[in-house]
Amino acid sequence: RKELMRMARLGRVMCSVVVALAAGGVFTQSVRAEVRLPKVFSSHMVMQQDKPLIVWGWAQPNEKVTVEINGASQQAQANERGEWKAVLPAMKAGGPYTLTVGGSSKVQFEDVMIGEVWLCSGQSNMEMGVGVSKDAQKEIAAADYPGIRLLKVVKSWKPMPVDDIEGTWKVCLPKTVGDTGWGGFSACAYYFGRELHKKLGVAVGLIDSSWGGTCIQTWTPPEGFAAVPALKQEYELVQLGDPRTPAHQQRLEQVLQETERWLAAARKALTDRNLVPPMPTYPAE
Repeated sequence: RKELMRMARLGRVMCSVVVALAAGGVFTQSVRAEVRLPKVFSSHMVMQQDKPLIVWGWAQPNEKVTVEINGASQQAQANERGEWKAVLPAMKAGGPYTLTVGGSSKVQFEDVMIGEVWLCSGQSNMEMGVGVSKDAQKEIAAADYPGIRLLKVVKSWKPMPVDDIEGTWKVCLPKTVGDTGWGGFSACAYYFGRELHKKLGVAVGLIDSSWGGTCIQTWTPPEGFAAVPALKQEYELVQLGDPRTPAHQQRLEQVLQETERWLAAARKALTDRNLVPPMPTYPAE
């Protein structure tokens, strides 16, 4: 009983502290969304030369965000979902620069280069790393190229498009070339990027998003299937699998109606002590 009374007194004290803190403004009713960018933006990244520099991310709805790099500055305003995009003028190859994005909070990326950016994608021929290629140990030991930057996209299958990835930019060094993926960073991408870097004399950013054994259909946007009459069936399956499409919504409505009819029949069968009819199966597509 004494222990219960002690805990009750402690509870009253804690309640008084919480009320006092709330009255003093220590607690707020909502937490402001911090300025955030997708992980394709990070320190050591490369941005494409001679093209407008597009930077995007999220913030508080309707918040104004300022993006700055290499003396250029651009302001953007987030929409009602907190999404924003800023377009800065094209720049020549150079760096390192600091990319700063500020609003209610500030994000800063160091050692950002302007140069050539390449997306390297495909199956096992692209995924196979430097560590399992010819003269692997020799090549890895010699992979000291600060002007080459590597981004290995972590494999992740999702049924719906996503707005971010897992992975971060790294400076090309023996450790970073050999420590990820299947035997390290993509050998095909690395040798290609090294050749470009040597011939052009500019920073080269390589994004390795490859997955051995995958079929081309999984990498193709719906517009690709729609443009080829022979792929009409694949296009229809993609539409049925996408909950944003009318085809999916119509098919799901049909399934729900069938299920509701089955529920009514099953309840009647239960009351009448009869066999319950088979439940409708969810469509595979």
